[in-house]
Amino acid sequence: MGSNKFSTQVERLDVVETGRRRRWADDEKLKIVAESMERPRAISSTARRYGISRSLLLNWRRSFCTEVDGAEGQQSGFARAMVVADPGRRLVPHRRAAAWR
Repeated sequence: MGSNKFSTQVERLDVVETGRRRRWADDEKLKIVAESMERPRAISSTARRYGISRSLLLNWRRSFCTEVDGAEGQQSGFARAMVVADPGRRLVPHRRAAAWR
């Protein structure tokens, strides 16, 4: 029989050991976050220097900032709002809207 070069059969499977997750102490995280805030646009270079992903560093920065803001009682974000008509004002339909009827 001829060999099929498009075969989906796996002949060999290598397992690569990637190591276990690193655990960062809070003071180490704070040091890295502070370093990333020293200069503008320093997020990627700081993350590369410590061997962490940019998104992890951004998560640490976000949690650090909310902890600081939370201590002051201020947080940024969305607020629930409802738009209601003024009860003292009578709504009158526009002339064009009345003409279409």
